[in-house]
Amino acid sequence: MFYTSYRRSKSWQRASRPLPYVFIFLLLLDILRLLNAHRTFSTNLLTQTVYHVEDLPHEIQNQKIYIVAQFWTSEEVLVDFWLNQFLKLVGVLGAENIYVSIIESGSLDDSASAIQWLDEQLGKLGVERTVVVDPTTHADAIEVGPVDQHGHERTGWIQTGDSDQPGQKELRRIPYLANVRNQGLKPMLDMHNRDHKTFDKILYLNDVYFEPSDILTLLATNGGHYDVACGIDFHYPPAFYDTFALRDSEGRGPVMATFPYFRSANTRSLMLQGTPAQVMSCWNGVLLVDAAPYYDHTESNAVSPAGTTATGLRFRGLPDSLALHHLEASECCLIHADLIASGLAHRGIFLNPAVRTGYTTKAYQLTHTGLDKGFVSAWQYITGVWRNRIARWKSDGISSSAGQGMAEVYRKIRQWDQEGANIGEKRSEVGGFCTIDEMHILIWNGWKHVW
Repeated sequence: MFYTSYRRSKSWQRASRPLPYVFIFLLLLDILRLLNAHRTFSTNLLTQTVYHVEDLPHEIQNQKIYIVAQFWTSEEVLVDFWLNQFLKLVGVLGAENIYVSIIESGSLDDSASAIQWLDEQLGKLGVERTVVVDPTTHADAIEVGPVDQHGHERTGWIQTGDSDQPGQKELRRIPYLANVRNQGLKPMLDMHNRDHKTFDKILYLNDVYFEPSDILTLLATNGGHYDVACGIDFHYPPAFYDTFALRDSEGRGPVMATFPYFRSANTRSLMLQGTPAQVMSCWNGVLLVDAAPYYDHTESNAVSPAGTTATGLRFRGLPDSLALHHLEASECCLIHADLIASGLAHRGIFLNPAVRTGYTTKAYQLTHTGLDKGFVSAWQYITGVWRNRIARWKSDGISSSAGQGMAEVYRKIRQWDQEGANIGEKRSEVGGFCTIDEMHILIWNGWKHVW
């Protein structure tokens, strides 16, 4: 008996000896494959970069672009780099091809003076524009209160467990931001209603460092054929910044903050190739959108959360009654959810890795390194792929924390639907994939989470 067991043990040892060598061989094979993929990735990033308007596809060289930017307490960023970079962009695009809409709202620093200086410079360049310096602070907006002078409840206010006084409502952050963004669109819509003037694209710019070539490259995304094209924003590279609004082609959030970011095989594959990756939502510092869906489309099937026919895309938050379930969604994601639901999205929403912006000049420089101005080294590419495999393995399935989190979100949405049915109210929320289990309120010096 002992002899038989001994022979089996020896046989197993002989059979298992090649296993480490097989593992090493497969590992080396994977490394070589990924090194080759990284070369393709880097080449694709370079070939997409556009430095001159003349190098854009002919049909988009002279498109009319409506540029929107909103600022709050951004003086340092404005003075350090944003104003100069924006004036460079104006020079590249041409004053005759743009309209600028800028809103500064109740900053705690001297952002207003920086914006007023920019207004003067744009005037000298002959740029059509609307520049609003609004002195209304967060504290002023909160002071207005949840009830108007007629005793009617205002939307955008919610009861939380954080209120100092029982029964007191607080101002929600996302509806407030959505309102500011819609103010930025108002001049464009007024021109359309008054003069039937239209724009081809809307360019949304955050308080990020960018070069004019970034905007030209973004314009050329997918040969100029897209509903939405975004870059990738960074504050502390290699991790990207805007996780709140980004959703992959399956409507899921990033599985990791570093390259290659995504769970979805389709989105991840395109990102690994260094080509524009199709997503369901993005914002990420800078984006270009087709302007047409923002105009009146009463003939479309666009539907608002309350079930009424929409007349063009507008920014919004989740309904207050849904947010009361401790749910929140970015206005920058919900507008893409509404675009998809409207049936007006025909060419896709793309995240372009050739366009990278930074919330500091250092962040921008760190994502444009070496002769090829790349942002992912060969080592980062290889280890990123391996880490992504592990992250997907750990997060896939309903039993994972991510799966459980989304299951809880959709459970709350179904509960909200049923509550509406119980009182004869038709409810619908197309932005379920944007929604997270959080609650945000505005405070005098910013915003905070509440529970």
